[in-house]
Amino acid sequence: MLNWLLTQMLPLTLLLSALLLARPLVLRWLGARWQYSLWLAVPLLLLWPLLPFQLTPVAETAVYQVQRNMHQLSKDLSAHFQWSLLLLICWSCGVGVMVITIWRQYQRIRRQIKTATLFTAAGTTMTCKLSSEQQGPYVTGCWQPTVLLPADFLQRFDAEQQQLVLQHELTHWRRGDLHANLLALLLLMLFWFHPLSWLAYRAYRQDQELACDALVLVSASLQQKIAYSYALLRNLPSNTQSSAADWQLLTNHYGDKKMMKQRLQLLQRQQGFSKTALALTLIALVGTTLWLQQPVQAADGAADMKPTMRVEPRYPLAAVQAKTEGYIVAEFDIQPDGTVQNVQMIKSVPAQVFDKVAIKALQQWVYSPSASGMKKAKVQLDFAMDPVPADMERVEVTPKH
Repeated sequence: MLNWLLTQMLPLTLLLSALLLARPLVLRWLGARWQYSLWLAVPLLLLWPLLPFQLTPVAETAVYQVQRNMHQLSKDLSAHFQWSLLLLICWSCGVGVMVITIWRQYQRIRRQIKTATLFTAAGTTMTCKLSSEQQGPYVTGCWQPTVLLPADFLQRFDAEQQQLVLQHELTHWRRGDLHANLLALLLLMLFWFHPLSWLAYRAYRQDQELACDALVLVSASLQQKIAYSYALLRNLPSNTQSSAADWQLLTNHYGDKKMMKQRLQLLQRQQGFSKTALALTLIALVGTTLWLQQPVQAADGAADMKPTMRVEPRYPLAAVQAKTEGYIVAEFDIQPDGTVQNVQMIKSVPAQVFDKVAIKALQQWVYSPSASGMKKAKVQLDFAMDPVPADMERVEVTPKH
């Protein structure tokens, strides 16, 4: 898990930076619905290593001598394990804090729903309730949606504004925003240590509200847009309430004064929405980021060439008695979890003397987990009766062409 998180840091940083930097221009030129749809590139990027047709790095041949001192390798693995364990504990603590925070918010929402008063709203089939603890309306529940409304909902808004506000919450539900928010929370939980993740999550939730406004008013009249603007102003939270709402991960809020001003400005200009153009934009954005991701995966594969667990082949008894030395060159695939599969002999000197013991040992090797694994990794095992002294220089002599 930690290895996968680290390998995704660079491509994720590039993608989030691009989305955040381009966000003001996209909102101005293309509109909120475009900007909100572009956030789909984030889960697509992170799901890329799980796709079966991804590119995997090819390893160079590594050479190991069968008779080798394992003491130093054990020390290296012990130090690596200690650092990995420390990072895993820190990451798990962060995830635990987020889980507790989300759970407490979920319990608070359940209490609000339980104590709220049932309200029958015309024009909607969703359950609506009035709560004295609620400042602004929001919809909650992924399977049984409930709209929580402020206790003064009927006094604060007129009939037309009430319909527009309820239509806004119904749009959240129909569009699947609540389910998308669960995925966003999961990604935020995994990358809680990345500062851009928090900035991106906040921007994503704001874009969600802006896009919902645009969809509600896509065919609205001028009078309805004015009524909706007044509804937003009447729902403007105080500074204390806005600060508290910013930390509500499980609910959508109408935003602070700055965001409310932005929503009112975007209501004055509604851009068109082309699914074809959006698809081309997503393909270009994700394609560029994935292209930048490939060197990261290749570097990750090269770093994982050293096994974390290596089982030495047993020197064949017949070869020992005959004092036979030689080597084998094998090829195999390294899975993302570090296990070895599809071991095949490429070269064996002498032929078939060391093949059986080499294959049996290589099948038990374990490499460090990686994002995409490795195809056709090669290794050479030298079978020597006497180990080569460490202070002796080894020079490889090959025929000249």
